[in-house]
Amino acid sequence: MKEPLPWQSQIAIDHNSIRPLYVQVKEALEDWILRSLDAGILSPGNRLPSENELSEQLNVSSITVKRALDELRRQGLIRRIQGRGSFISPQKMILPLPRLFSLTEFTREYGMSPTRHTIEISEKAAPPKVARQLGLIENQRVVKLMRQLLMNENPIAVDTSYLPLHIFPDLLTKYNDQVGLYATLEEYYQLEIIRAVDIFEPVLITPFESKLLETPVGSLGIALLRTGFGEEDVPLEYTRSVFRGDLCSFSIEFSKESE
Repeated sequence: MKEPLPWQSQIAIDHNSIRPLYVQVKEALEDWILRSLDAGILSPGNRLPSENELSEQLNVSSITVKRALDELRRQGLIRRIQGRGSFISPQKMILPLPRLFSLTEFTREYGMSPTRHTIEISEKAAPPKVARQLGLIENQRVVKLMRQLLMNENPIAVDTSYLPLHIFPDLLTKYNDQVGLYATLEEYYQLEIIRAVDIFEPVLITPFESKLLETPVGSLGIALLRTGFGEEDVPLEYTRSVFRGDLCSFSIEFSKESE
């Protein structure tokens, strides 16, 4: 990695401007970080100048600096660790959705290493919402599979899937984290998810999810709600995946249909 240029020469604000100082500090820091990342001068995990250093160099109050850093933290560019300072966050992964999305396929296509850790796998009565999505009657049995998903050893999502037990008997003993869910369904049941309806919604990370995702309680997450269908449009899967908002974003490409 190249030797960093003095940050003091890269960050400047205009005290005569009518724009709020915290906005100028935030934008100046953001511009410096992004340019330095692109140039290979800085990398994720590097520590930023301290609040005191920024306050003295830019001749602004510590409250102004703190507010600017909080804005950068909220948008996911940095992470703040109490007593240690502010650090550049890992770069966001842009997950494309040109077709039926599979995290395992995506990670392998881009040379990354996917890992799954099962938190829970059990048989239970389908909750009302799950029963509706899977076309089941009330209290019909399902397999619940909750997993922690990691990419290059970084936790990025908590995945909770429900599958009809009468379609997937003995899934509790057949599922293996090393193989993955979709591959297991194809190998043992000769069934494949060929169509899915995905719904995205913003969520706040819960205390339980916070521990698995290693991110603060109340931070922004992205929930992906999926109903997956097999042949003849039979519902096979209902999954709720909560992704870290500071590490993941989704890309959808559209084109105009021909007339």
